[in-house]
Amino acid sequence: MEDNLEQGTEVEIKDPKAVLEALNRAKSEAKKYREEREELAYKLSALEDQNAQYSGALLRQKTKERIAELGVKDADRLLKYIDFQKLDADPLLDEIRGLDEQIDSIKEDLPELFDPKLRVAGQADAAEKSAAEVTKSASELQARYLLGK
Repeated sequence: MEDNLEQGTEVEIKDPKAVLEALNRAKSEAKKYREEREELAYKLSALEDQNAQYSGALLRQKTKERIAELGVKDADRLLKYIDFQKLDADPLLDEIRGLDEQIDSIKEDLPELFDPKLRVAGQADAAEKSAAEVTKSASELQARYLLGK
């Protein structure tokens, strides 16, 4: 039969009904497998999206932990300066590549976030430098005048 096809001669179909039934079965199976493949592709896409979402959340959490290790009081405040698109993490998120470089850059721009002395900015002893003024009532002023103080 293959020899006949290669030579370009026509193949004689002895039972056209059986051939049509086989073709219809093949179409039906192909449709079933195509629908199954599409459903699996949809599920895979949904799982990949969910994985990316969890990975992003985990990356943010690990980044916050690393920032807190550096002594930053409010790590959430610093997160808005981190470009997560430039970070690369290993699958277990043991190491986040690119984070230290970004933190070093932020340290230059916002050193008060990393150094507690700068956070206070010299205001811890401000009370010693200026006396507190207490307003006195009219009665207190009169008493001081009469007593000579």
